[in-house]
This record gives sequence, structure tokens and C-alpha cells, in this order.
Amino acid sequence: MWVTAPTVTHANDGLGPLYNARSCATCHPKGGGGRPPDPAAEGDQGVGYLVKLNGDPVYGRQIQTNAVLGQTIEGRPRLRYREEAVRLPDGGTVRLRRPVLEIADLGYGPLAGATALSARVAPPVHGMGLLERIPEADILAGADPDDRNGDGVRGRPNRITVDGVPQLGRFGWKATHPTLTRQDSEAFSLDIGMSTPAFPDPWGDCTEAQGDCRRGPHGSSPQYEGLEIPSTIIGLIDGYLRGLPPDGGLEPPKDAAGSALFAATGCAACHRPSFTTAEDPAHPDLSRRRIFPFSDLLLHDLGPDLADGVPMGEARGQDWRTTPLWGLQRRAGGDGRLSLLHDGRARSVTEAILWHGGEAAGARSAFMALPAAERRHLARFVLGL
Repeated sequence: MWVTAPTVTHANDGLGPLYNARSCATCHPKGGGGRPPDPAAEGDQGVGYLVKLNGDPVYGRQIQTNAVLGQTIEGRPRLRYREEAVRLPDGGTVRLRRPVLEIADLGYGPLAGATALSARVAPPVHGMGLLERIPEADILAGADPDDRNGDGVRGRPNRITVDGVPQLGRFGWKATHPTLTRQDSEAFSLDIGMSTPAFPDPWGDCTEAQGDCRRGPHGSSPQYEGLEIPSTIIGLIDGYLRGLPPDGGLEPPKDAAGSALFAATGCAACHRPSFTTAEDPAHPDLSRRRIFPFSDLLLHDLGPDLADGVPMGEARGQDWRTTPLWGLQRRAGGDGRLSLLHDGRARSVTEAILWHGGEAAGARSAFMALPAAERRHLARFVLGL
């Protein structure tokens, strides 16, 4: 738990001045994921629910909902849903909820006219050490940006330039981070407002237009590399995350019929079942392990219904990294409800599938055309991964 600077000790101060959370666990309780606010619950702000921006000149890259004493918050997300019905070929109906998002209590004037809002729920962090150890060549082998095989699926990598060197992105909703270190460091900057070697500004996401924030107190200390979060702390957090095993995904699925349905409908074209991690003498527990994350870690165009207007790296607004499916069973059992897709709009596997478009339109149609019993079987299979 980080606190406002200055304090008697320098090990945990430097929060903000603007921020979303005081700790990593705020957004990732027990290493799990977040959920959107419940519009029916007065004052509910969700868990790990953030609003990304496409670079507003005043508000920057993200809406910060909290502020230290003497500073002004940027705003508060207000969420509601429009119910929509999808009719299936067999006459069944599935109700979807389309999010309608706005920002209330804007603290620094209106957003720019071109600013796009993209709600995000924090993803689970279990198994990230294994994903980091997947050989880059194996990921790139699955890329098919020109659709050479004619299946309509055009997976492509997101190349992120770090210190002048292009690297393969593999973490984040749009594959915007090549390593755990970059992922963790940006979270400190945007979510908690603290400086790291990769993001050394002590004011986090505050723009030049937010002068009071930039002049606010910070916790940069000479004994900590002139930063608030030095490389030693980042290394400890990275090490902790690398050791978190996935909630499942270490053995092949036992449901052969479910696996066959998953492949026959085309889901496996993006949600690749397995990889083998690279040899790594420094981390023998992560080396040469066959894992089953059910993701190709590539970008795919999922169509206009999921587009957010926020490009990141080479990812366009409609592009999303294939989400690993391992661990859904634990997420479903945690509080009895699911919050799937980048903004948590889908309450079930079926809803999540029906939101897919673009390159996944064929798989969506194939799923819809299944008999009801097979649709339920496929949803149970995914939920059990």
C-alpha cells in the first residue's frame, strides 16, 4: 500500500498525485481480475475498472479517479447498459448488454472532441511468467496477416519499440508490453502515479496542462535511484508474478468432445490451445513446459462492436490480443459472476462469443448454428479451462 509523500520512511511514499489505486492488489485481488461497476448499486466503482484515452491533451492516457490531498480528481466513470437481444437460428434468444460510458465530475474541463473512451477491467495475473517464456518464433509462426490459408483469420503481432528496439508485445489487452517489467512499470505510472526506471516521471500521467499535479509532492529518493519505485522493487514484483501459476492450463483438456467442438467452430484459430516454453536456466520451473493458455498472443480485428477507438502501438481500435482462456473456472466460482472481454460486458461465455465479429465472425456464426446442447457443451468446455 503506497501513501502520499513525504513520510518518515521513503520506502512506500510517492502515491499520485493523481491515481486510480493505492496498490496492485486493489485491481488484482488475490491475483485475479476486475469487474465493471454495477449500475444498480449506488456508488459502486467496480474492481480494477479503468478508462483509457487515446491521448487527450489535458487528461492524458487514462482517467485518474483519485487524488492526494490538495489535488483534483480527473473524473468518475458512469456506466449504464443497453439490453440487446440476439436471436439464434434454432429460435433461442440471448440477451447482451452494450455498455454506455461517460465521465462525470470532470476536474479539468471538457474532454477534447476527438478523445475516445475505452473501459478496461484488470485481467488476472496468474501464469504470466509462463507466457513470457514462450519463444517469440513460436508466436510469430502463427501470424497470418495476409490470410494465406484463406480462413479469414489474420493474426499479427504488435511490435512495441522500447529504447529504440522493436519488441514483440505479448501482455495487455492489445499486446502493448513485451515483458513483465514493462507491464508492471506502466501500471505504476498510470494507475498509482509512481516513477520507475522505465517511466521516470514522478507525476505519472499528469500532462503539462495539469501544472498543480506536476508540482505536487513526490517520493523520489536518492537512495532509490532517484525514483519512487527503484529497479530492486520492480524486480521483486516481477519475480512474484513469474511464480504465480495459472489457474489451470498445465494439463491438456480431458473433454475430447469439447475440444473437437472448439476446433470445429473455428475458436482454436485464434485461441491456440498450447505452447512449449523455452529453455531458461535462470528459471528452471518455467523451462520446457507444455502449457495450455488457449491464446496465440496475436492481434485480431474483432469488428466494430468491440472497437474502442484507442490504437496502441500497431494495434488499431478494433484490434485485440487473443485473451488466454485458462483460469475461467476459478473466476466464475469466485463471486458467482463473470466479467469477460476487455470491459467486462459479457456475463457468460456465450455472451462473450456473441460479441465477437471481424475475423471471429465465422466462429461466432458456427457457434450460433450448433444445436443448443452442443452450444452448452462448448461453453462448459471453455469455462472449465
